[in-house]
Amino acid sequence: MSLKIYNDAALSSVLPKLTALQRTDGATGPVDFVFYLGSTVSGKRFQAASNPGVDNILISVADSNPVGGQGVGAIKLAASSAGLDSAVAGAALDLGSEILSGASNAVEVHVRVEATDLTEGTYTDLSLQTNNLVESYA
Repeated sequence: MSLKIYNDAALSSVLPKLTALQRTDGATGPVDFVFYLGSTVSGKRFQAASNPGVDNILISVADSNPVGGQGVGAIKLAASSAGLDSAVAGAALDLGSEILSGASNAVEVHVRVEATDLTEGTYTDLSLQTNNLVESYA
């Protein structure tokens, strides 16, 4: 699958991970990021595997350790910076029924991290994922 998460709209730098430094007393406030979902392989189309072209592509926060670590409720996803204020923490973001390759078609995703309920440490249990997708020639 050539669809990846990038740091920039030009799709020139793959995002290895999001890092958010938060104070446990809440003094940091929310930390916002923006990343881009896209493919640099020309002529590609990405659709939901469940019903290609009909079902929507969703990006969500996955928790590999629901009993410990940080919960998905610390993360909000939105299509714009302004949308983060009304986004529901932990909810998936609908990206539409298809994504086409190329930088001009990169999908902008905004992320807000607000985690003030943990002790100091590094937490790696959260990740971003899409529903199952198929890649085909456009």
